Parts: sequence; structure tokens; C-alpha cells
Amino acid sequence: MMKKICFVSSSGGHWEELMCLKPLAENYDSVFVTEKGGQALDSKLNKLYEVDQINRKEKFFITKFLRLFIRAFRILRRENPDFIITTGALAAFPFCLWGKLLHKKVIYIESFARVEGKSLTGKLVYPFADLFIVQWPDMLKFYPQAVYVGGIF
Repeated sequence: MMKKICFVSSSGGHWEELMCLKPLAENYDSVFVTEKGGQALDSKLNKLYEVDQINRKEKFFITKFLRLFIRAFRILRRENPDFIITTGALAAFPFCLWGKLLHKKVIYIESFARVEGKSLTGKLVYPFADLFIVQWPDMLKFYPQAVYVGGIF
């Protein structure tokens, strides 16, 4: 039975990094999730979900974040992936948390841009990720249980 993977990231650089894993996705039953904004539409993916963009400094952050949690739950229940692979950021957190609660394997890849400190999403996901990957060897001092793999970007 073929494993199913849900690839999740916010837009921008996180999405660019996630797209570096597209050859991997082609070997599995895969679904992608990112924020609305057009960048994802250029990627010609078979199965793509878009969620509202979210910024923790915006006025209605709490309301939008709760809606994102509900949407993440619905997508994961509908798609029922075996793995969740993410490059962050905030839009990915609900998918990771729900994934863990639904007994899915969570693989988090800390951003290539993170060279000298933890990201907020990395801090939140690190304690429960099944595999936490860093792209710089110096990041192992911040995430001692992580696996350094070099750059995917």
C-alpha cells in the first residue's frame, strides 16, 4: 500500500523550499497545502489546498488562527495522510499538531534561512516532531535531537 504524504508550508520562501521536495512527492500519493496568494498555482500540482494567509501581528489573528485549526483538521481527516512534511511557518503549525494528535508522522524541516536561532514554529513543533531536520550544522546546538542533512534549498 502506497504511503500518503501531506506537504505543508506557508507561502514565500517556505513554499520555495518545500517545492525542492517535489521529486519526492512524485513517488507517493501526495497532497500540498499552502497559503492563498498565487505562488502555489504556478506549481502545477495535482492536489493542492490553499488556506488563508496568517500573521500573528494582525488584528484578527486569534480568529483566523482558530479557523486555520478547523480547516487543517478537515483537510487531514479528508486526506488521511501517513506523514506530514513541512518547512514551516505559522500556517503549518495546526497541521503538525493535528497530525500528531491523529497519530501521523510529523517531519519538520527548519528553514534554510535559520542559521543562528530557532523559528517560532520550530520551537513549537520540535518537542513532538517524529523527525526534526536542520539544514545548518550550527543549528544542532539549538535542536540537539535534530538531524543535520545539509541544504535542501
